[in-house]
Amino acid sequence: MSVSEQVDALQAKVADLKSSLDASRHETNEQIKARVADAKAKADAAKETVHGKADQAADHAHTQWQSLKASNSAKMQELQERAARKRDERDVKAAERDAEQAEDDAADALDYAAWAIDQAEVAVLDAADARAWADARAAASPPS
Repeated sequence: MSVSEQVDALQAKVADLKSSLDASRHETNEQIKARVADAKAKADAAKETVHGKADQAADHAHTQWQSLKASNSAKMQELQERAARKRDERDVKAAERDAEQAEDDAADALDYAAWAIDQAEVAVLDAADARAWADARAAASPPS
């Protein structure tokens, strides 16, 4: 899958997340719970496709995200500096290897972002479920 295709897929996931949130506002608690279960199942299945990094990311999502951003920033800076210094000196094969490495880095970051969106969908639906439950409890409680 090319980087462009991965960006398109990521954009579609974000649109699905927005639709899911909008739909949850008009659903019953049971419907939301079913969507949470479905989202969790989807997230668990997607975790296996993130080049083996999703298992670690599930345990350390926040710290790994920070590390990934810093690492990608450093790699991008290094790549830009290297390209600026040696653009005219590099032969076609070296330039191709550099491009493939940069594309691999981008693909890894996009895979992680897709996994993070799956996790965000679970969190958003869990929040919607908690709000629906709290609202139902508040409506059922006698006034103080």
